[in-house]
Amino acid sequence: MKSKWIKYPVTAFLIAVSFWFYFQLSTYPYKVARWYQPLEAKFVLTFSTQCSRDSGWLGLFIDHAVTNQGAYSAQVTFLDSDKQAHTCESGYKKAFMSEPVTSNNRYRYASTSKLITTSAILKLANEHKVDLDEKVVSFFPELTEFSDVRIEQITIAHLLNHRAGFDRLTLAGDPMFLLRNKPWCPNDVSELQRLRLAFNPGEQQIYSNLGYCLLGEIIHRVTGEGYRSYIEKVFSLDKRNIKFINNYFYDDEVRYDYRYEETYNDSYLGLFDFEAVSAAAGLSGSATALAGLLWDIQHRQSTSPFELKATNEECNLLKVDECLVLGVRHYQPEKEGIMLHYHEGYLPGSASIAVVDSYGGVTVLLKSGANRHQENPDNEWVRWIYKRLTLYYVLQGKLPVLNVMAPHH
Repeated sequence: MKSKWIKYPVTAFLIAVSFWFYFQLSTYPYKVARWYQPLEAKFVLTFSTQCSRDSGWLGLFIDHAVTNQGAYSAQVTFLDSDKQAHTCESGYKKAFMSEPVTSNNRYRYASTSKLITTSAILKLANEHKVDLDEKVVSFFPELTEFSDVRIEQITIAHLLNHRAGFDRLTLAGDPMFLLRNKPWCPNDVSELQRLRLAFNPGEQQIYSNLGYCLLGEIIHRVTGEGYRSYIEKVFSLDKRNIKFINNYFYDDEVRYDYRYEETYNDSYLGLFDFEAVSAAAGLSGSATALAGLLWDIQHRQSTSPFELKATNEECNLLKVDECLVLGVRHYQPEKEGIMLHYHEGYLPGSASIAVVDSYGGVTVLLKSGANRHQENPDNEWVRWIYKRLTLYYVLQGKLPVLNVMAPHH
């Protein structure tokens, strides 16, 4: 009798637990996937991590991305000032325990694509085809009357610095990423005549994909070429195997992981106009390809965005994400330490970061999976990369050991 007494409650408990797991898996599959991600991370790091010769130190970047940030797969490339490449990658291209990710696989660069738009504008400025203080409306002569006259005061520099007066944080949301609604930019710039700004141009800095769409259309108006074709030609994208994204995945593209999303899955491809967001978040390729392109821009283009020649009162180098000048963020928490010039990117199921440091090195990290700690306002990823690169340059003899031990502000 005693054994039966024990048996039935145990059976009922197992049935209840099984039902609960079934409910969770069918209703919240991503949240269940989050539970076993730490165990999956240990397996991935042990059996699929590959680093190029003498690049084992980059394994720390991969470890951090997979363990701390929940990446399903990741690539990292570091090019030193002599363009010597170091690479590491981990995870699987598609199904778990299938074909491992290689250094050639494709990821979506997302908003790190803005660095290329910025570089194109600076190139045109150096060729005296545009002026950063030039009014944006001057490139759209068909527009004559504006409901908000402040539109006429927006300059190219305002767009680059996210200071045009646009505000994507309202209830209306980001006009470039409205679900199932085609954005008006770049194909109907007459909307500028009806648009109301949230702030005076130059008054506040609020990140704006719309501003970069307008920069892309300015490139089109100045060069007479479509934005995509101009960028492909000027930056030799075909030779680098860098491609613009569309509403489908390329054969060499990785599987994206949505476990740290709340709503998105692969069906997001049908929600956005990828042609319209080309200048803001339109490129894809490997970490090595993007690192090579940024290295060439920094070391071979006459005007590079990865320099901070002057700051203003609102540019705080001591804290992450508080100094943005000409489309690039800058970070230097130690006065005698290295400075990072960087940009991050996000699209559903993926994240990226591209960094050019003050020694001319370029670091690009791409991963499948949104950042695990998106709610953390103090960007831990950038601070972690700063410490790792500082240690690298100390070991290279370019920085004194004291900089590693110095307290961070």
